[in-house]
Amino acid sequence: MTAVLWVGVALAIVGLLGLGWCLREALRVKRGALDPEAARKALARMQAVNLASVATAFLGLAAVAVAAILG
Repeated sequence: MTAVLWVGVALAIVGLLGLGWCLREALRVKRGALDPEAARKALARMQAVNLASVATAFLGLAAVAVAAILG
């Protein structure tokens, strides 16, 4: 169960780092003077990374919960 716990913690941290990257990129796009097409492309890429980050963090927290319940 210890391995599941640490894998879950690692996944949760990776997900949170991805969310932090999305936040930083969103602020960069908001502050920058980008043309609408470049901003649209940047936001589309951020949307995909954001969804993957939320899913990764959720799976990590679920693994931590399973380890806590079974351990």
